[in-house]
Amino acid sequence: MKKIFYLNFIGMLVLLSSSCQKMLDIKPVNSMMPVTIADFESVLLGGYPKQDFYFKTELMTDNAFVNLQTSASLDRANEPWFVWASTHQLEGVADDPYWGQLYRSVYYANTVLDEFSKRNPSLAEKVLFETVKGEAYALRAFSYFYLLNLYADVYAPGTLAEPGVPMPLTAVDIHQNTQNNVRASIEKVWGQIQMDIDQASALLMGKPIKSKFRFNYNSLQLFKARVNLFMGDYEAAIAASTIVMNTRGLFNMNETQAHIDGKNREADAFTSNYGMIDSDYKNEVLFFMAGKANNNIFYHGMAACKPSVELLALCRRNGVKDYRSYIFNSFADLTTADGIQTGPTIYNMFAKQENGSYHIGLKVSEAYVTRAEAYAKLGRLELAITDLNNLLINRIKKEEFIPLKLADFSDKDQLLKRIYEERRIETAFEAGLRWFDLRRLGKPSLTHTYKNGQVYTLKEKDPRYVLQIPLSEQINSPEMPLNKR
Repeated sequence: MKKIFYLNFIGMLVLLSSSCQKMLDIKPVNSMMPVTIADFESVLLGGYPKQDFYFKTELMTDNAFVNLQTSASLDRANEPWFVWASTHQLEGVADDPYWGQLYRSVYYANTVLDEFSKRNPSLAEKVLFETVKGEAYALRAFSYFYLLNLYADVYAPGTLAEPGVPMPLTAVDIHQNTQNNVRASIEKVWGQIQMDIDQASALLMGKPIKSKFRFNYNSLQLFKARVNLFMGDYEAAIAASTIVMNTRGLFNMNETQAHIDGKNREADAFTSNYGMIDSDYKNEVLFFMAGKANNNIFYHGMAACKPSVELLALCRRNGVKDYRSYIFNSFADLTTADGIQTGPTIYNMFAKQENGSYHIGLKVSEAYVTRAEAYAKLGRLELAITDLNNLLINRIKKEEFIPLKLADFSDKDQLLKRIYEERRIETAFEAGLRWFDLRRLGKPSLTHTYKNGQVYTLKEKDPRYVLQIPLSEQINSPEMPLNKR
């Protein structure tokens, strides 16, 4: 009876609330208590994040700059991210929506898993039961992956014993430990992510795909490849990536040429109400997440936030036509006042107005750059180059494509550099991966220029590569160790 009460009143979201309690009601079906497996499916769907929980991290990367020539300004709430302030929270604000959203997802997943641990489904219910249970494990793993990559140090031999994040594994835990939470070690949380993925994989294998807004077996394998890459398990990353690559194909961007030719000028091809995602490129997406991407902070011509010119330059190497350049090119005339304000770049992935688009969480090309990196790390350079070529032949104009070969690279490090460049282009502004990659690949020094030309520096291995524990959690758990700043 106690657990049924918890289902009626999903109580304290772990680590989200300030000193006062904040209750969530998850009665999803006609205001009734969830009873059937279908009811709990609705509960779980309510646990998928509905708003962005990663996008502002792009402001901390080398993918972003602020155009100081535009009349627009960076929103006050975005400034701390761009200048790597000691805290990303504004003064007087205790709650952190990123932390809160992710633990909300954990809570919903735990609620379903708690209830399903007591159930023996009928034969008619088995497929839905296993699908929902598998999704719950996947959602919990996904949430902890993001919490670790935002609020804890990287996975590395020297960090495994360091504080990770609080890790409630039941809904009851969340109710009983709304204060004085303890940060599980980095090693323990990563281990739990792996276990949850394995559980989810077994349950979701062979199940029908219901929506790109929900986890399924294929999208989960790509997430598994990402996790294994981050943990340095390259053989496992190769295996999981291969499943995805054998199941889903890449979009050949040469197919956009007819659309481009149908416009009066190239600048009109991916603008207004037609972004790159409105082409068949959308078929590469395995999982959409975290709310609408229209009106994101990089999309408007006169907005202050811009994709870095370096991203566009990477798409213009060797003088070939790389269709990915259309995602970043503003086509502005920089000799005019309006052109200066617009700047050289704009994020054209999404339509500007009517065509509803959602943030990309997982897409097929990530499997290619993940497997290429894993092959290269293991010294299988020819296989890594093959994966790059199979990606690039779908990105570069076919008449101009020249396959890469081993002789083009002086050593493994040069090949990895090219792989990282392709990964950067392919995943720019998606899933927070650029920030996470910068962290796992050595935390390099970065600089941003802001108001009055002031230069801000994130030093190599700077502790600000880890976000601070939110003020609300500091109040809840005063003995919790904080991150270094």
